Amino acid sequence: MLSLWGGVLLLGGMISGRLGFGQTPAVYAIKDARIVTVTGPTIPKGTVVFRDGIITAVGENVPIPPDARVIDGSGLTVYPGLFDTQTDMGLPTAPPAVGARPGAWAAPSAPAQPQPPPLPHTQPEWLAARHLQIEGQRFENVRGAGITNVLVIPSRGIFIGQSAVINTAGDTPQRAVVKSPVALHIGFTPVGGGLGGRFPGSLMGVFAHIRQTLLDAQRYGQHWELYQRDPRGLPRPEYTESLEALQPVLRGERPVIFHVNSESEIRRAIHLAEEFHLKFILSGAIEGYKAVDILREKRVPLLVSVNFPERPRDADPEADEPLRILRLRAEAPQNPARLHQAGVKFAFHSGGLSHARDYIRNVARAVRAGLPEDVAVRALTIHAAEILGVAEQLGSIEVGKIANLVITDGNLFDERTRITHLFIDGRPIELRPSEPERPSAPAPPILVTGTWNLTVESPQGTVPVTAHLRQEADRLSGVVTSPFGQSNISEGSVSGDQVRFTLSVEIQGTSVLVTFAGRVEGDRMSGMVTAEGMGSFPFSGTRPRG
Repeated sequence: MLSLWGGVLLLGGMISGRLGFGQTPAVYAIKDARIVTVTGPTIPKGTVVFRDGIITAVGENVPIPPDARVIDGSGLTVYPGLFDTQTDMGLPTAPPAVGARPGAWAAPSAPAQPQPPPLPHTQPEWLAARHLQIEGQRFENVRGAGITNVLVIPSRGIFIGQSAVINTAGDTPQRAVVKSPVALHIGFTPVGGGLGGRFPGSLMGVFAHIRQTLLDAQRYGQHWELYQRDPRGLPRPEYTESLEALQPVLRGERPVIFHVNSESEIRRAIHLAEEFHLKFILSGAIEGYKAVDILREKRVPLLVSVNFPERPRDADPEADEPLRILRLRAEAPQNPARLHQAGVKFAFHSGGLSHARDYIRNVARAVRAGLPEDVAVRALTIHAAEILGVAEQLGSIEVGKIANLVITDGNLFDERTRITHLFIDGRPIELRPSEPERPSAPAPPILVTGTWNLTVESPQGTVPVTAHLRQEADRLSGVVTSPFGQSNISEGSVSGDQVRFTLSVEIQGTSVLVTFAGRVEGDRMSGMVTAEGMGSFPFSGTRPRG
């Protein structure tokens, strides 16, 4: 398969051959197209000119340079490149397990003390731009959906690291970076006690850990400030990379992006940010509509997930579901419209959707649920650029901005619309046609009845689980034993070689839904286990034969 830029070079060679030039022209003109500028009026029939990756002219009567490659835009619409404001694409699965340590600062008047081990998932110094790779099928898929810019950061952790805005194409990872660092990201998902029994294993523990780390960083900064003001005669404080990385955040020079979803998380994040006088943004906010009062009052910018809760395809249609789950599933697509009606500014992100095209489809669902279409376009473009601090470069079709452009043969939110051209940094990107889905023969049914010895890989170590499974056709039942006790499977199914079962586990006095979803090969099973509100972890195991 051709690499990304190999494909572009091949395309350039074809163009130069037809034009008789020695190389692909650096100037393009898209003429007679409908132009959605976003920050100004939509131009029904106009021209966009860009040279060396920068837009040089936009309007109805724009002269076309004689050296431009001209694209006939009749019947086409030009949009600014679209943003996904949170994804882990191009990054390692998780940042390295380094961390800040409470007490790692040393007072000038005190001798050095033995240091405790690093806390889990605490690496504010971690920079996404240092670990970026921009090749692969995932990048092709997002480009195929018209996404030219993404904010990249790993999906798990507490002090997760510092994000970067990147183009989804570039000669090198370094050339793809538009801005780095953008913000420090903080997550609220417990990473310890939920499946490993260690701190911080609850939402309360996570908040305590965040608050203590910020307090440590404050004291660390104060002691370094005192030392640097008059170092003579004072012991030098110990340098700690994690706490040093928090200093621009505490000074308000770099924003924090809190990863939140529930109403309680939203309100607690705002209170925490105000306690430490942080400049902040909220990301996720599936239940933002429940907190519009404080969001409007505090003028909090949001990066809103459109990964709306869905009923599992293989779920038992007769199974009972908690009322709060049913309500959230019904109300989530209305969340953007309610936020807009309340005057809250927001951009969109995919929230970990598996398929890039589902991102735009779900934004279209939000439009059908009451969000004005022009607001949806702004949330995908200029609002994202403004919130992330790159509005002088991206987010609209204006002179002087980077030529990241999406050209379609219809309305962006129409399922039948096709992307005809894509430009990133003013360079044409080859769009690979999607292969038609072909019906496949159903896989022979697997038999999973028996006792399975499984191991869950939590961040704090392995957790043994024994699952006694009973299968009747495609239905699954049984009992699961773990360090948290015995639980009956409330819902289970088998489809082909895929198995899924859900149970309720009592963890620290709270009932938590836990779902195992995996693949079975003979007497081996592997997959992911998701604990509601605590994250997802890999599991694997075997079924011993008696």
